[in-house]
Amino acid sequence: MKLRTILGHERAVERLRRAVAEHHVPSAFLFLGPEGVGKRALADALAARLLCMAPDEDDACGVCPQCTRVLGGTHPDVHIVARDEDRRDIRIEQVRELTRWLALQPLMATRKVAIIDGAHELNEHGQNALLRTLEEPPLGSHILLLAPAASLLLPTVRSRCQLLRLDRLAPATVARVLVARGLPAERAQLVAELAEGSPGRALLLDGDEAVQTRARMLDALLHLGSRSAAEISEVAQDVARGPLDLALTVSLAFYRDALELALAPDSTPPRTADGSPAVRMPATARLRQLEAVCDTIDALGQNANRVLALETMLLVLRSIERGGADHEGRRSWTSRP
Repeated sequence: MKLRTILGHERAVERLRRAVAEHHVPSAFLFLGPEGVGKRALADALAARLLCMAPDEDDACGVCPQCTRVLGGTHPDVHIVARDEDRRDIRIEQVRELTRWLALQPLMATRKVAIIDGAHELNEHGQNALLRTLEEPPLGSHILLLAPAASLLLPTVRSRCQLLRLDRLAPATVARVLVARGLPAERAQLVAELAEGSPGRALLLDGDEAVQTRARMLDALLHLGSRSAAEISEVAQDVARGPLDLALTVSLAFYRDALELALAPDSTPPRTADGSPAVRMPATARLRQLEAVCDTIDALGQNANRVLALETMLLVLRSIERGGADHEGRRSWTSRP
């Protein structure tokens, strides 16, 4: 992994390359940005550059033993801290282990790099345990904290780090990232539109199950007005058995597009795979539908029943659509003058 291979974050990359060239890389960096936007890839690229034996124009060479070990995840002077899958937060023992590791001399390189992937998943005790190390870092060590937002960390932690923000990427840039990773261009463009600027999320959206879920959910949203309660219940049970976060992402994207279309009629209307256009509705109704999807996401975040939450959302969306469509005379987008 090289800094120059990071797509879409040119300003962040340039800042890091300049810091390395001027020997001003801070001992603690806080990378901020949405999940899957590229924080970990950038941290890995910076680690490779800091440990590289033969850097090329302020970037890692990519072929020396240091670089290949960083890429393979086997470098003894790189330590990754992340939450265990069966836990809700990073264990304080992991922080103490990191502190002990940083106090030791490097084994291969002249520096050591620690990456805390999901620093916001440190609880208050874990963050406080990290404070002493952030205040007095061992010579030649760098700690890279990755989090979605600075507000998720204690003020005492974020004040001891230099901040580097990574913004969401444009769909075209996400598609470029996916193509670079081997996805066919057509499929990359499809999932990039739903990825909300996150290549990591786009990769989760790829695959046969994801394609089926997208098609099923989009078809349901476009024909809600004509569906019976029994049919909606069947859809909810079917979709809830699969990647529900994808179904909700599709719903968010659909109603954002529909709201944009209501506000700017010249926009391209959302369509299902068979080309059926959405029903015309006022912006206020589309906004209420968008709020219903957001409310469902919040409810599921509080462990609401998956099937019941999705079924309730679809019924609410249908009720709003029937009222909004009746108000507009139930005209489709293709029927407007």
